[in-house]
Amino acid sequence: MSTIAYSVSDTATLTGRMLKHNIRSIDTVMTVLITPIMILLAFVFVIGGAISIPGVRYVDYIMPVILLMTVASGVAYTAFRVNNDVTSGMFARLRTMPIARSSILGGHVVASVVINAVSVALVFAFGLLVGYRPHATMGGWMTTLGLLLLTLVAFTTVGVAFGLISASAEGSSMFSYLLLALLFVSSGFAPTSTMSAGMGAFADHQPMTPLIDSLRTTQLGQPAGSAPWVAAVWLVVITVVFALLAHRAGGRPPRAAA
Repeated sequence: MSTIAYSVSDTATLTGRMLKHNIRSIDTVMTVLITPIMILLAFVFVIGGAISIPGVRYVDYIMPVILLMTVASGVAYTAFRVNNDVTSGMFARLRTMPIARSSILGGHVVASVVINAVSVALVFAFGLLVGYRPHATMGGWMTTLGLLLLTLVAFTTVGVAFGLISASAEGSSMFSYLLLALLFVSSGFAPTSTMSAGMGAFADHQPMTPLIDSLRTTQLGQPAGSAPWVAAVWLVVITVVFALLAHRAGGRPPRAAA
């Protein structure tokens, strides 16, 4: 069997391990699914009636940011589980085994992408139940799926990096609050033109806004312009930067179990 085949096999084995951990964790399900759904319900049925966006229903307007919040909530658990493997000594134990070194983190990454993709699909289905109605063309669907996949990989890479460098499991998931803050200070819930000058300028030039705008326009069947390319570049840069950080952190001597 070739080196690549061994690496794929080892990654698949460790992915299965992490998938079992996620599926058996009720708190993971509650955080990843229930929280975004509750926010969707609150903004659509409680706050949404007081907000008017010209030319679009509010549920259609906010659905992209709800999907991204689902991913942000999910990768917090990726960071938690990576850090738990490091601090518990599992990471050190795996490094002594005759398995591909890349599979140790690869299992976390693949499992995170799979679990969060399922979560996004479930939240998307719930959105349809409460009135979300996309009008995307075939090209629009392809753009949406491509950007969501890049988002899953980028956010997961950030989570893995924080899981490796954090001193505690609790601290490792704190980065998700930074992602959520960027999602709130964006075009996700209201047009940036309605914000104060400083806040609007920040929202216009941070990575979440072009991503949200791209998902929204493609789902509504509207021209997206250059926004998808801008969003894709942001996501690739985020992935590369935090992958390098994770690689550097993962190459350090394993910490001893407490």
